[in-house]
Amino acid sequence: MGLPPSQSASSDDEADPNIQKSQFVTHHPAILELLSQAAMVAKSQAAVLITGESGTGKDVLARFIHAHSAQAPHPFIAVNCAALPHDVIDNELFGHEREAFTGANSKKAGCFELAHRGTLFLDEIAEMAPQVQAKLLRATETKRFRRLGGHEEVEVEVRIISATNRNVAEALSSGHLRGDVYYRLGVVELHLPPLRERPTDIPLLLDHFVRTLDGAPEHATKTFSPDALDILTEYPWPGNVRELRNLVEALLITCPHETVKPCCLPERLQRDHAIRKAVTIPIGTTIQHAERLMIDYTLRATGGNKSRAAQILGVSRKYLYDRLRDEMEEPPAVVKS
Repeated sequence: MGLPPSQSASSDDEADPNIQKSQFVTHHPAILELLSQAAMVAKSQAAVLITGESGTGKDVLARFIHAHSAQAPHPFIAVNCAALPHDVIDNELFGHEREAFTGANSKKAGCFELAHRGTLFLDEIAEMAPQVQAKLLRATETKRFRRLGGHEEVEVEVRIISATNRNVAEALSSGHLRGDVYYRLGVVELHLPPLRERPTDIPLLLDHFVRTLDGAPEHATKTFSPDALDILTEYPWPGNVRELRNLVEALLITCPHETVKPCCLPERLQRDHAIRKAVTIPIGTTIQHAERLMIDYTLRATGGNKSRAAQILGVSRKYLYDRLRDEMEEPPAVVKS
């Protein structure tokens, strides 16, 4: 099943909010193949487990599957299992009856009910308490459950998509993820690779976020210099796409130039780039010449920003300015014939 190289949904679907939130910006072969698999899985009723590091877009892939499934016209309900205390998530999933506990003044429908005929996305499922996982397993198998304090069973038709940023084998061995829950909810397992394994997507994502974040038309012209792109494509992005998105959002606010240069980027990215691009100094090089190489290279890495360069080099601005002035005032070498 073919997919466009830079998004997952056609323009005919722009009015559907589920489709709008399911777009992948990519032209990386591994992600395109993953989206093709996800589109095929979406046509079935199989439970899906999405694995991958935090910030890779597991929620976006879940919405993609929902948008291409028979459940698309119905609700997509997402629950972040890691963000809810263990004593709350049971109530969040299954709801409660009136007077089920102190303060329960009315009946509340849980996410299972809210997702009826649609999709329930359980993000970070391995963070869910084992006893709640057991109740989830029963509800998934029987499509029935009781609200807290209730006696009658509620029947629902829900497609389950779950996700975890943990290594599945380690989560199973440590008990964070029950084996029976994994075998039930991981009928199809899809893995999202981290951003550092697909750096060719970074320019596409930068352009996408510049055009879509904040909704301000004046931001649409902001571009990135080649040196800035080098830094961004070589950075390992431990926070993945989420970290990149947050960076672009910050740059739209703080960078006054239409072209983002290295000096506009956070210092940690500049320092990381400088370390990765370590200068090789041959044996026999004088200390004076080695210092010049380090200063020149760091200035190039920071786009000429002397204050940033001084911070990276661990010297004062005055020391850096003095060294640059000495270099300019030094007479040219005389080559004897």
